[in-house]
Amino acid sequence: MLAVVFWSFGASLVYLGAQESGTWPFVALASVTAGGLLMAARKLLHGELRSALRLPWRLWLIPLVCFVIYGVVWPWALASSTSRQVFGVSLINYLWPVLTVLFSVWLVPGVRLTGRIMLAVLLALAGLAVANYRELQQLQAIPFQSGSRWEHRFLPYGLALIAAVTWGLYSAFLARWRDWAKNYVTSPIGFLLLGFIGCMITAQTRRTLPHFSGFGALLTILYGAGPLAVGYLCWEIALARGKVQTLSLLASGTPVLSTAFLCVFLRKMPGPELVLAAVLVSAGVALSVMSD
Repeated sequence: MLAVVFWSFGASLVYLGAQESGTWPFVALASVTAGGLLMAARKLLHGELRSALRLPWRLWLIPLVCFVIYGVVWPWALASSTSRQVFGVSLINYLWPVLTVLFSVWLVPGVRLTGRIMLAVLLALAGLAVANYRELQQLQAIPFQSGSRWEHRFLPYGLALIAAVTWGLYSAFLARWRDWAKNYVTSPIGFLLLGFIGCMITAQTRRTLPHFSGFGALLTILYGAGPLAVGYLCWEIALARGKVQTLSLLASGTPVLSTAFLCVFLRKMPGPELVLAAVLVSAGVALSVMSD
């Protein structure tokens, strides 16, 4: 539950922190903070760092690549969103548990496509359609010839979908290679790689970056230490001690909590369509993990 609460704060911290600090300085500092804390926790709790640094080549080739792509496109999606788009963009990200189960049908031996999985996908997609109904209408009203304006409005949704797909693949491949996933941990080196990428992009775009304010730095460090470091650490500990089905059902409440926190931080009253959308996405997530 602690991991779920921290993760639910994530979208709000990214959206506000990236506006204050710039997307790529935010990604760089938050990722380095998380990677450093997780490395320290690995050393403290397990007495070694070998399992976080010397990964099998398959974990480097697929899960770690998906981890890094997700870490780049998810903050980018939120940072490029307007205050109206951010709710729908955040919910698109929460397709990943449903996609994990769907991808597992093809990647994990013994997993079968069932009617419950298909219903879960339909519920989640219905929630996204409800959340983004007005934006989708406006997108249809904009002619393709308008160029950059259309692309700008579409970009956050496309990035959020890439985030959901890559994290779903990451989770499905870890489920396929369960023995390796138990003996190695990918998040510390993944966050350090993200920090390096964020620093490189920051160096290339430094002339167009906003001033890195004290408030922005605080939000960035809070995100790195909280949703990233503490969230991942708590979830790793929970997976080693609890039933994955029960834990996944608890995590299915994240879309609702995340939407609620966004409303609080952005000082917006949620309309009935947003509440319905968050509930539908959460129901799809819960149904998908029940069928796993």
